[in-house]
Amino acid sequence: MVDILMATYNGEKYISEQLESIIGQDFKDWKLFIRDDGSKDNTIHIIDNYMKKFPDKIELIDNYNRNLGVKLNFGELMKRSKNQYCMFSDQDDVWLPNKISITLNKMKELEKVYDNKKPMLVHTDLKVVNQDLKLLNKSFFKYANIDPKRNTLNKLLVKNTVTGCTMMINSKLRKVISEIPKECVMHDHWIALVASICGGIGFIDIPTILYRQHGNNQVGANSNSLLKKLIKHAKDFRYRFYTEQAEILYRSYSNFLNSKDSRIVKEFIQLRRYNCIKKRYVIMKNNYFTNVMLNRIQMFLCC
Repeated sequence: MVDILMATYNGEKYISEQLESIIGQDFKDWKLFIRDDGSKDNTIHIIDNYMKKFPDKIELIDNYNRNLGVKLNFGELMKRSKNQYCMFSDQDDVWLPNKISITLNKMKELEKVYDNKKPMLVHTDLKVVNQDLKLLNKSFFKYANIDPKRNTLNKLLVKNTVTGCTMMINSKLRKVISEIPKECVMHDHWIALVASICGGIGFIDIPTILYRQHGNNQVGANSNSLLKKLIKHAKDFRYRFYTEQAEILYRSYSNFLNSKDSRIVKEFIQLRRYNCIKKRYVIMKNNYFTNVMLNRIQMFLCC
């Protein structure tokens, strides 16, 4: 069975479409756990109606600790997962009918390679759509200028390449993670980092989701000016913020790190203390890049 974890907050406008897309999956052996983060709209009422229709498939878990935010909301949901695999769901997307089966097949392929002993994460591409589900781009990774193959520890420390709403993790990875720390940048970034240290990451170059863009959920650079894009990316290159995440990561998983990865994490943590010359040297030495051109420009703008 696959556990599906959905975090909700004021999602009345789109949640029905997402629930219908999960119910319509060609793979049927799933259980959906929902945790609401204190919605003020009609979200809970909509969920209740679906629970009455599908009492064995949908469960709304206790939400006494309200307003945890997205990452800690998913952290609470992970504690509820007990089955071999779990997936993560946003409230406003639409899953394509074979999302679960495609992802699960890839996961099982990888587990055969490693004899089911390795903590694994599998994620996919997405189709980017507007609020009315009109196609904006057939590949999120091209749209957002992300290379999903750049998923080694040194690159993930700088930028996440795993989109949470496409993730499936096996129980071995879930148990290694145990919880999502409040200091992390986002739950999917944290999970990807842990997977890169303790297990492996598999990518499927197929979109399995309609990734709805609306309001504050916009992605990608909208400017036609290359200069504006570079300035925006440079401002987003927050070494200090990410080094704080790396510090928590090192404290939590140092026992899993080999000598090379241990050095990579420790030197990344120290970046905020280096002068510009040493900082640039360490960045180049450890290849802390995800997009080569932009990151190299960012490197010279970040001091």
